[in-house]
Amino acid sequence: MRPRLGTGFTLVEMMVTIAVAVLMVTVALPAWQVFVQNERLSSTRDQLINAMNQARALSISNDDVVTICPYNASSASSCGASWSAGWAIFELPQGSASSTRVQAQPLTAGSSPTINAATSAGAAISSISFNPRPPYVAAAQTGDFRLCDSRGVSYALSFNLQTTGYIQQASKAGVTLAGVALTCP
Repeated sequence: MRPRLGTGFTLVEMMVTIAVAVLMVTVALPAWQVFVQNERLSSTRDQLINAMNQARALSISNDDVVTICPYNASSASSCGASWSAGWAIFELPQGSASSTRVQAQPLTAGSSPTINAATSAGAAISSISFNPRPPYVAAAQTGDFRLCDSRGVSYALSFNLQTTGYIQQASKAGVTLAGVALTCP
């Protein structure tokens, strides 16, 4: 009698393995999608906060007024209308009549969250100018920034810009820094 040269999987073993793999993927896929959406929202918030911190630091180090505002795809020298399109940083050197764009961060439409910025009185924040000396930000340019995606307010993120130029994030999703429930358009 000849010894068996190789052993492999039987058809039944292979089918059971494939069935278990399909079941695991089916269970894991929704959790993975939520993870990706949460990371996209957090990443956008962190990028905007970093851009504001960069603008504040640039203002102080260069002793100039530095403005951050919504990105305008059609003009490199002016602000746009919606924070959801991204943002741009402009520096106005002392003695200069015009500002120069330092950095632009456009966001991809459709995959980016909706970003709304409003003062405590409810007025929209169309730009933020950081000054090299206190108050670093005018009171009319401070307030809450809300980032919402298609999942609604329970996943929405928020942070607050203060006149000192510092930013505080809400401790959990769905509420402002003050603990007030967020609203998403």
